[in-house]
Amino acid sequence: MPYEIPKNLKYEEKIAFGFTFWQLLWLGLFGGAAAIIFFKTPLDFYLKAGLSVALMGLGVGFAFLNFWHHLKDYNSFRKGIREAGLFDKRLLDFVEVKKIENEAVYLRNGSLRAILEVTPINFGILAGPEQKAIISAYKDFLNSLDFPVQIVMRTTSLNIDDYLFGLRKKVVESNNLELEKQFESFKAFVQGFIQENSVKNRLFYLVVPYSPYSHTQPLQDTLAGLKSVFSRRKAKSSFQLNKEIALNQLDVRVELCAEKLKRCGLFTKRLGDQELFSLLAGFFDSWIQSENDYFYPITLLEKAGVASGKD
Repeated sequence: MPYEIPKNLKYEEKIAFGFTFWQLLWLGLFGGAAAIIFFKTPLDFYLKAGLSVALMGLGVGFAFLNFWHHLKDYNSFRKGIREAGLFDKRLLDFVEVKKIENEAVYLRNGSLRAILEVTPINFGILAGPEQKAIISAYKDFLNSLDFPVQIVMRTTSLNIDDYLFGLRKKVVESNNLELEKQFESFKAFVQGFIQENSVKNRLFYLVVPYSPYSHTQPLQDTLAGLKSVFSRRKAKSSFQLNKEIALNQLDVRVELCAEKLKRCGLFTKRLGDQELFSLLAGFFDSWIQSENDYFYPITLLEKAGVASGKD
């Protein structure tokens, strides 16, 4: 019976006594240090024994418990970005977003990203034939791709203010006091239920890339967008000069994905510039939203201070 071999399978040769080279190295290093301290130093017996046991424990930890990798991870954590301001260069390097325009995200490496918001369907309530048809259409979508895509799912707080506002508008237009009372009761129940049960909303996005360095890029795109496939610097410069070609090719990929997902019963919407900015800014707690625009809190505080000073 055939089976798939895991891609992350690792094998290390056993050198002696069933130990690998690195295990023998760590055991020998700390074991030798423990032996020197215990037999060659004139320290108190209990102190020598304690130090030797501690060193042997470290040797076992490095040999069998991956202490070395844990130390590297901790060092990376200490040196990594844990807090950065809006104008901090470290934050700009971490995000890698150069600008947003033409319904596309421009990255610092010269590539582009378009983002489609996908409206999901309740797959579980569909009949068996419908589920098989959707699965088949989704397979066709994946097989039709000659470029990588990224599927992003976000969990956000459920906001039904727009729905309640539209419903209230209809209730007011009806001029029915009894209906208004029922609406207020319904509104209080729904909002209370959402708050007490922490109801969340899931948002799905499809990230469509375009890069001048992609090996799966069609030949005509390569000839039109790149002057030389052997020089990365020339390729990047050529890509910048052919911005319109790059955007057109990105649009083609977006239309392909939207059409294929539509056959799966999934409706999509391409995010505009402001929506892209809001989406990216929404991943950072330091940003707040005001009238569909994002501002930095310090700016708002300064404006508030100026306003209060004038008053």
